[in-house]
Amino acid sequence: KLMKRFNKIKKGAEDFYTAEDDFWKIFTFLGEKTKIKNAYRDSGLRLGQEFTDMNGVKRLFNDRTMNELAADLVRNNVPNYSYVSDFVKGLRKFPLGNFVAFPAEIMRTGTNIIDTALKEINYTIKVGDKIMKPFAARGRQRLMGMAITTAAIPLGTIEAMKTLYD
Repeated sequence: KLMKRFNKIKKGAEDFYTAEDDFWKIFTFLGEKTKIKNAYRDSGLRLGQEFTDMNGVKRLFNDRTMNELAADLVRNNVPNYSYVSDFVKGLRKFPLGNFVAFPAEIMRTGTNIIDTALKEINYTIKVGDKIMKPFAARGRQRLMGMAITTAAIPLGTIEAMKTLYD
């Protein structure tokens, strides 16, 4: 009976964690979709117009395409533990610790964030006779955010703690 109660509490905690995780994925999706739509619109693309995306796929500028592009960004740039490989899941059995999925996802998404940023910086579309770079600013912003997160914040934290604790 106690084990049944424990499993029920555990299931509730897992559901809460999943819901919280999903909330941020939805929030990120909506933000990315808005940024994508605005970048294309600001470059002169109009609804219904055809363009080639960063992966070389011909698409129409419409809501469905914006949903697909935003979902792809979330899938590749936000940690998602269902993408953890069986090998990484197997590492839980070794004395490395049982929380190996998080670092694995950080490595996967970190690489993807840099790749996405570089693609965004170099991506061009032709609107009329103009060549436009709709995501260049977003790519630079993404790259700067990654640099700050992986280099500046850790170094700043170390120096702050050194100062705080002499």
